Amino acid sequence: MRNDDRSMTICELNEQVYEAELGQCVGVTGYHHWFFLRALADAFNYEFRAFAVDSGGERLVVAPLVFRRLGPVSMVNFTPVCPFGPVLRGEALRAGRMTELLKELRPVLRRHLTVAARWDFLPDLRVKPEDLTAPGYAAGTWENYVLPATKSVDDCWKAMSAGRRQSIRKTEALGVVVRDSTPEEITQWFPEQMTALHKKYGGVPLYSGAAVRSMVQQLASHPRMLWRTACGEDGTRYAMTASIISETRLCGWQMVGPSVRSMSPHTLLHWDSIKWASARELDYDMGGVPNEGIRVMKHSLGGESEAIVGAFQVRPAVAYKAAARLRKWKPIARKWDH
Repeated sequence: MRNDDRSMTICELNEQVYEAELGQCVGVTGYHHWFFLRALADAFNYEFRAFAVDSGGERLVVAPLVFRRLGPVSMVNFTPVCPFGPVLRGEALRAGRMTELLKELRPVLRRHLTVAARWDFLPDLRVKPEDLTAPGYAAGTWENYVLPATKSVDDCWKAMSAGRRQSIRKTEALGVVVRDSTPEEITQWFPEQMTALHKKYGGVPLYSGAAVRSMVQQLASHPRMLWRTACGEDGTRYAMTASIISETRLCGWQMVGPSVRSMSPHTLLHWDSIKWASARELDYDMGGVPNEGIRVMKHSLGGESEAIVGAFQVRPAVAYKAAARLRKWKPIARKWDH
């Protein structure tokens, strides 16, 4: 360690310190919070640890790292959720030091034999793809849709397409209401529907049934989780949504439930989330756009596109390629290539 004033140190954080630091940082989403990352890591048999980079007694960056062990090597932050890359304190943000600070995490990555890492940054962090040009980095942007807290409920309603407004009116006229989910719905109905949803789209599901059940059991009663159910007058459950409450955003994690003819309980749940977030001066974060249909849907709900900067760090490239051949990994999929 250097002895000058600019020397930097890395320290590991416990839950209490980590959560306190998040409250001082910029670029935080619901997915950054300890309880959620711990549940995710436990469900997938990952290892979750949190670190900070300090300089001259000043905390600059907080970095949650989720290690996925693959034989002797690991990958970092390759999970079904995003974004939860490093976040900055105000002074480091103003100085534009994210690229510099990522380099300071290398000793941690080396100790874990990490051959590939993924970083995602909200627009608040002012990171640009061209800032990440060091060898081993591939950077770009991907779309995320948000309804900002600065919009009133009336403005959000007017921003929706006429078809979305009509579907909400029609669904409400059929007696469908949104209420807080019951413990039984959270721990039983939600996991069943989430598993069915991922099977519907074929391929390798992002969440196995066991992983869903494990996560839901840990998240069910946490005060930062918002569980809401759309149901009929006779008690029929049509759809559910699970969201994470952060300091500035309500992040929609999962919305589940089968398609229903002649009504749109899913749109009604989005409208409920919009109103809930607006009443608490939170942005409503609807997430990314895995396909064009989802983009059209979120746009029709009045969502505004924001560019998330994503970066993949492969280092050293020779070690990654050797591990990829040994483990038969698929090539890393980059959202901005699609």
